Amino acid sequence: MREEGYISPRQASVLLWFAILPTAILFLPALLTLRARQDSWLAVILATLAVGIPALVIYLLALRFPHYTLFQYCELILGHLAGKIVAMVFVLAFFLLNAVVIREFSEFLTTAVMPETPFLFFACSIVTVAVYAARNGLEVIARCTDFIMPLLVAFFVVILLFATPEMSLRNILPFLENGIRPVLGGSLITWPFMGQVIILATYGAFVNPPRSLGWSLISGLLGIAFFLVLVTMGVILAFGASEATTLIFAGYNLARIVSLGQFLERIEVLFLAIWVAGVFIKIALNLYVVALGLATVTGLKEYQPLVAPLGALNVAMAAYMYRNISEIRLDLLTVEPGWTLTWQFILPLLLLLVAWVRGQRRTGA
Repeated sequence: MREEGYISPRQASVLLWFAILPTAILFLPALLTLRARQDSWLAVILATLAVGIPALVIYLLALRFPHYTLFQYCELILGHLAGKIVAMVFVLAFFLLNAVVIREFSEFLTTAVMPETPFLFFACSIVTVAVYAARNGLEVIARCTDFIMPLLVAFFVVILLFATPEMSLRNILPFLENGIRPVLGGSLITWPFMGQVIILATYGAFVNPPRSLGWSLISGLLGIAFFLVLVTMGVILAFGASEATTLIFAGYNLARIVSLGQFLERIEVLFLAIWVAGVFIKIALNLYVVALGLATVTGLKEYQPLVAPLGALNVAMAAYMYRNISEIRLDLLTVEPGWTLTWQFILPLLLLLVAWVRGQRRTGA
């Protein structure tokens, strides 16, 4: 099962941005400062270098199996039964990932913005819109990014520029005060976010031309790393490492301190609007991937009938997984690094090794 339609290399790269950045800019800086303190920005750079390895694995698999998705070449490499089992593991992993994103989105709005509003209101609202986008296909989701991406970039440049008066270079010193080990620990925390680069393996088959997938990977990762380093440094420079550890939604807190006399205040309202749009893209893309993968594994001709039921199950799972924001943060610090490393790196690496040993490759779908 595959969708008819193609996206450009630029759109593939931008989709990668939206697969990682919306939740990362909100949660990651504060989580990093718990381990790496004022050297958290170094942890982002180190994690980017590390994620280059699974990105290379994804690219090599794409070269061996052009026009095939991750779910399709699992069966080509491992055989019918084993391939379907591994493909189903990926489907479940993306399903759980989307449930986490939905819960993070809803917890942020109920905790920081509208505490009297029930969690399910936000979860059902965002998933309803995401279902509509996912049913219309990858091209529609990619075209949505064409409108949202310039706003996202421009807005964060404005935030960082106007937050400069609140920043102090002393907050980022001393450099490597506690050695390299805290930075290594911080880079491991970054993995659950940066490792989501694997999503490109699910829609890379629809990138035209196929060999430009490498450009999409490199430009996407570099852009993501650049933004995360800037936001992380901005949080540390503005609040200091000690205060940053107490923040839950660091990117939002950075937007709240922006003030330019009586002219520019309450800019966090714009942050909310653009951030919600970014999370919508992320949830829609994940939902599309889960439906496409499940249709591939089960042999269905169309993925669209699966989207709405999967969206409803995602909301139910999001409600069940955590009780509050503290449990989400604890999960991101303890469980997620090991779990995501397994399915975002080890499984694709094993697929590549088996394909290489068996000399397997395909030239068309």
